[in-house]
Order: sequence, then structure tokens, then C-alpha cells
Amino acid sequence: MYDLALTPGTDPTIESRRRGYLPDMSKSKTVVSIAVTAPLAVAMLGACQRDDQAADETTTTTTSPTPAAEAVTTELMTPDGRSAANATIEFTNGHATVTLETTTPGVLAPGFHAVHIHQVGQCEANSVPPGGGEPTDFGSAGGHLHEQLQAGHPAAGDLTPLYVRADGSGRMVVTTDSLTLDELRGPQGSALMIHERPDNFANIPPRYTVNGVPGPDAETLATGDAGARLACGVLAPASTPAAPPALTETTTVTEMPPGQPAPPPPAVPGEPATPTVTEPPEPTPTTPTPAPTESSTTTVPDEGTP
Repeated sequence: MYDLALTPGTDPTIESRRRGYLPDMSKSKTVVSIAVTAPLAVAMLGACQRDDQAADETTTTTTSPTPAAEAVTTELMTPDGRSAANATIEFTNGHATVTLETTTPGVLAPGFHAVHIHQVGQCEANSVPPGGGEPTDFGSAGGHLHEQLQAGHPAAGDLTPLYVRADGSGRMVVTTDSLTLDELRGPQGSALMIHERPDNFANIPPRYTVNGVPGPDAETLATGDAGARLACGVLAPASTPAAPPALTETTTVTEMPPGQPAPPPPAVPGEPATPTVTEPPEPTPTTPTPAPTESSTTTVPDEGTP
């Protein structure tokens, strides 16, 4: 216990501190305040320095450019020279995107039309196919593009059909991974074709027969029964002419009976014919045959012989 004799009106707490009975907490608060404030100031200073360093640093982001897509374009024309459609084939990310849109309404009849990529970059009206045969519109374009060792259907050049509306206009967008740009730009080039009818892709069930044989016949396998070729556009021109049909040389050997003259050789086209004089064969000399000689022999018996 402390003996405090206080003067009236004196604050006991202040008087106790003055006499040393209670510690002066104001000084302790000051010390604690300084002890707490100093680390905080250091931390704030460090944060400011880090912010300044982050502001001075430049972040560089490197992006790889997207590969530019390669494309081929063409205008498809009718045999009489009218524009039917424009087409673009764009190659990117390992596949091709084919966009085809009609240009002149009414050139194509409403309905479905087969669209194919053909194997020769030639679009000649009333032309003979590369393998020979009767002339037909755009026959010079050959058959469907058939690459990558494909043996069946669909072919690499077979695309989905174009649908033409009642007003004669149509647009088609389709993707395919069955062909490459190098195949389109091969030595024989390539062409894009619009046909008269849709393609059945040789999808003929076995219950349908032709001459007793089930399934598609040769014509269906070759054309898909798509009908006439209405419009054609060269995607890549042919750098080498298509091979003409093979010619078969036939040699005929005629055997003549002995004593008969050999026939003259056939005339060579472009050379004047030379008259051939045939002389009769010389007679063959004959050797006379001697006539047979009759001889008689008489035998005389020995003496004493009966």
C-alpha cells in the first residue's frame, strides 16, 4: 500500500506518477509507436521500389504469324460463253474450303447440280476426251480427279451438289481433305465442273440390276449419272497435253499360192502412186519322161530237163 496524502483538487493518477508510484505510460506508448512505425516504413519503402522496378521493366510478347492461306479461283462458263458461277478453293489447316456462287440468275435450272473437280485443266466446248471417243462439251477436261490411290467412290474430286433456287441463284460452301493444292496444279492441271443433274456417287443398291448384274454399271461408276456438263472453269491449266489415244498397228501377211505374183505394197500417204507392171511368169521347162520299154525273156531249158 502507498501512503498518499493528497492535496484537495489533485488528480491521484498524476500525483502517483509524479511520486514514482505508477510508470509514465505516455513514454511507453511513444517507444512502442516508434518500434511499430519503423518496420512499416521500411516495408512501404520496399514496396515502392518494387513498383518502380516493375514500371521500368517492359514485357515483350512474341506471337507467331498465322500462315497465309493459298487459294485458286476460277469463273465457270457455259459452252456458249455465258458466265454461270465464280468459285474459290482455299487451302489452310490441312483441308480445302470450296466456295461456289452463281453469277447470272437463270443460267442454271432450279434444283440440284453435281459439282466435280476434273483431272485436266482444259475447258473446250465440243471436244474429244483425253482417252478418245465422241466429242462432247468440255470433254477435254477428262474424268473426275482421282488421287491418293483411291479405287472406289467418292473420287477425290467429288464435292457436294449445288442447289439452285427457283430464281436461278445458288451458293455452296463445302470443305474437303481429299485433295491438295499440289494435286490441282499437277502436270495436267485441273478444272471445276457443274453438271446437269445431281451425282449419286455410284450408290446403287444391289437390288437394282443391269442385264442381270447387280449394282452400278460402268456409266454410273464413271459419271454418277450426273448428266451433261453445263459449266466449266480451269483451276490450273494443263502444262502437258493430254495423252492421245493409243494407236494399234496391225500387220497383215497374205500367203500366195506358188506361181502367183505378190500383190503390190500399199501406197504411202502423200506420195504419188507408182504404177506397177505385172509380167506373166516365165514358163517352167519340162523334161520329157521316156516311155516305158517292154521286154520279153525266153528261157531255153537245159538238155535233159523236161
